[in-house]
Amino acid sequence: MSVSVNKHRFFKKIIGVFIFVGIILSAQANTEYKPGHRAQLPSGLNHTYFGMGAGYTDIPFSNHDLMNGYQATSFTNPSVGLNVFVGHFFNRYLAGEINLMRPIKWAYANGIVTPNDKHSIWISLFGIALRPTLPISQRVSLYGLGGLGIISRHGFSIGNTVAIHSQDVMTFLTGGGVTYALTSHWHLNAGLEYAVARPNKQQPSMLYAYTGFYYLFHALHLPKYYSTHYIFHKNLIQAGAFATDIFNPNVNKYFTVHYLPIFWAGDLKTKNGGWLMYQRNIFHTHKIFSFDVGMSASTYHSRVNNTSFQAFSVFPAIRVWFWRSPLADVYFTYAIAGPTYLTQRHIDNIDLGGQFSFQDLLGIGAFLGREKHFNIGATIGHYSNGNLLPNNPGVQVPLVLSLGYAF
Repeated sequence: MSVSVNKHRFFKKIIGVFIFVGIILSAQANTEYKPGHRAQLPSGLNHTYFGMGAGYTDIPFSNHDLMNGYQATSFTNPSVGLNVFVGHFFNRYLAGEINLMRPIKWAYANGIVTPNDKHSIWISLFGIALRPTLPISQRVSLYGLGGLGIISRHGFSIGNTVAIHSQDVMTFLTGGGVTYALTSHWHLNAGLEYAVARPNKQQPSMLYAYTGFYYLFHALHLPKYYSTHYIFHKNLIQAGAFATDIFNPNVNKYFTVHYLPIFWAGDLKTKNGGWLMYQRNIFHTHKIFSFDVGMSASTYHSRVNNTSFQAFSVFPAIRVWFWRSPLADVYFTYAIAGPTYLTQRHIDNIDLGGQFSFQDLLGIGAFLGREKHFNIGATIGHYSNGNLLPNNPGVQVPLVLSLGYAF
C-alpha cells in the first residue's frame, strides 16, 4: 500500500515539474519585445540609394594625347567598365549623386620604342553630380546627370621623358538614363555617362554606357512587437594585432582575382602591426543585419625596410549574422571606403599616391556569453585611394586577430 502511495506521489511530482516547465516555456513564447529605436532606418538614410553596374566604355586615346614627340603604332583602349554610385533623393524630382567608374583593363600605347612594347595608362572617372528625375509612370522614370568629373590618370615615361602625365583632370560630366522599379526598394537602371575631353591635358573624352541596379532605402514598417529577441549592443571596443612571422602574410590573395574576388591585396606589404577600434551601432534588423560607424587608429611596419607608419580612419561597417545561439552569435563583417589619413606617403620605395586613402576590412567574428559582451574576430585589411589619385599601389594588411568588449 505504501509503495503504491509513494509511486502516486512520485508521478504527481513529475507531472508538476512538466507543468512548471510548460508554464515557463509558454511565458517565454508569449513574451513581447518592442522594437528599439535602432531597429528603424535612420532618417538621414531615408530616400538614399546605392547601386552598381557594368557596361561599355569608349576612351579613345591616340597619338594626339602623347607628349614630347612620341608616337605609338596603335592603342588598345578598354571596352568594358564597372561602376558604383550612391545618392540621395531630396524630393521625387531631384537627387544628388557621387559615382566611380573604372575600366576592367587599362589602356595601352603600343609600339612606341620597339614593335612589341606596351605602355599602360591607368584611368578612372569620379563624378559629383545632380540627378534631375522625371517620373513617367508608377514604375518608370527618366533622369539626367550633370556635374563635376575627375579623371584620375596614371601615365608613363620613357626613360626620363614624360609621354603622358600622371594627374587628376577636372572636366564636365553629363549623361542620363532610365529606371524601372521592380519593387519600392529594388530598381533596374540603364544609363549613359560622358566626360568632356580636355585636349590641353592630353585627355580624350570618356563614354560609359551601362546597365545595373540600385537599392532605395525607405523607412521600415515595423511590427508593434516581436516574439523573439536578439542582442545588438550599441558600442564595441576592439584591440587587434598581427605578425607575419606567425600567420600567413598573403592571406589577402585568397579573396582577390583568381580566387574569391571580393577584396584586395596591395603592392606595399606589412609585416606586423595593430589597431585600436571603436564601433557604434546605428541600425539593425530584427536578426540578420546591422550597420555601424566606427573609427580606428592603426600602426604598422613595412615588410622590406621595417618603416613605421600609422593610419587614422573613420568607416562604415556592415555585419551579417549567420548563426545565433544562446552562448555565441557569429557574423561576417565588411567595412569599405573608410576615409583615412596615412602618416607616410613613400614607403619601401613605393609611392602611395598621397596620404589620403580608404580603409577596407573583411572578416568574421563572434559575440560570446549569455549577454554577448565579449567579442573575438579575424580580419584582413587594405588601404588604397580608390584610383582618385594617379598612383594607387595599395597597402596589404594580413590576418589580424582581435578581442573586444561590447556594451
